Amino acid sequence: MHARRVLRASAWAVAALLGFVVLAYLVLLAVNWSDEAPSADAQRLAALAHDRPALADAANGYVHAITLAGDSRDTDARSAEVAALAASCSRALACIAASEADPAALAQWRASEQWLLDGYRRMLETDRWREAVPGDAFTPLADYRHALGGQTLHLLAVREKALAGDPAAVRELLERDLVFWRRVLASSDLLLTKMVAVAAVERNLDHGNLALRELAPDLVAAAVPPSWQQPLTTQERSLLRPLGGEWEMIGGTLRNMLSPDPAKGGAGERWSRRLQRPLFQEQATRNLFATRMVRMGELSELPYPALGPAVEALGTEAAPVRFRPYNLLGTVLEATGPATVYSTYASRIADLEGLRRATLLVATLRSEGIAREHAAAAVATAALRNPYDDTAFVWDAADAAVLFRGLQRGDREPYAVPW
Repeated sequence: MHARRVLRASAWAVAALLGFVVLAYLVLLAVNWSDEAPSADAQRLAALAHDRPALADAANGYVHAITLAGDSRDTDARSAEVAALAASCSRALACIAASEADPAALAQWRASEQWLLDGYRRMLETDRWREAVPGDAFTPLADYRHALGGQTLHLLAVREKALAGDPAAVRELLERDLVFWRRVLASSDLLLTKMVAVAAVERNLDHGNLALRELAPDLVAAAVPPSWQQPLTTQERSLLRPLGGEWEMIGGTLRNMLSPDPAKGGAGERWSRRLQRPLFQEQATRNLFATRMVRMGELSELPYPALGPAVEALGTEAAPVRFRPYNLLGTVLEATGPATVYSTYASRIADLEGLRRATLLVATLRSEGIAREHAAAAVATAALRNPYDDTAFVWDAADAAVLFRGLQRGDREPYAVPW
């Protein structure tokens, strides 16, 4: 009798527990009966993605970039010597040292990949950039390695013109290159593309600075491209447009992950998705992500003096405790990323302005014939200064370089512009 009572009690306990779970699930179903309307932030991001004019392929730099990536002449077929030289050329000083150490490899590289340089320069002739935003995170992203390889060959040609004493050609080649990549910087619809453009702008300044060093002081001013003298625009610095593309991609990814498509997964996985799907409100989740991304986009557009403190404050924010029965899964998914997840992008992009100023400063002092022993005083009194706090750049006498300390932290801190 005792065992029977225990068994009956256990059965009632299990039934009560199951009943509670079923009741709780039914309550969650009722709470999650309908989705939200698009928020103002969501509408703002959607407009960025959709309100764009049509663009012919021939005028679209993005189409040229992916055409380069799809060319059958693969750069993986490079000789070991050319591959080693190409690998060293992400930084100008290392590239010059490697090319001077192995001029035969440089000649072979130029001869074997003239097609890449020609394609790159056709890309530079376009005047718009409109890229395809993947439908979800599982769709392969564009490959820009060929485009950056073409840029390296283009910038090596800049130095060749400088060695020949041709400031007009130096100016024209640097200007074409930087105008294009600053356009990409302003028009990027994905973070990957934005950061590729950042890297390309950094290369232009880096290689261009050392090319100008080969010119006589009285020729330097004529070689400085106009785009070096133009401050970065808010649109070039802003993360809002690329975060809009990321937002579209996140929405598609979440929709596909929780799709009740019977062809996806086994029986257990399909039933799990069916049970979870009512607890996920797609538009409500997109609204949550939109709030975060618009906030980060607006932060990236702050004036330079306010940007550093804002990024620092973002890193000290406590993660919000978000648990609510409505859109339970969406709320959990949105809360998984830290508040600082995008701040490193904003910092590196904004640092381009300081790097531009420091590079222009070195070129200006060269054109004025300032001797190295007088560089410290000239740098300290120059009108070109750190954009974040309006302090003078620093002269590093040991390495003969102008130093700029930006917001980005890492192995490149501080930035050094060689004299």
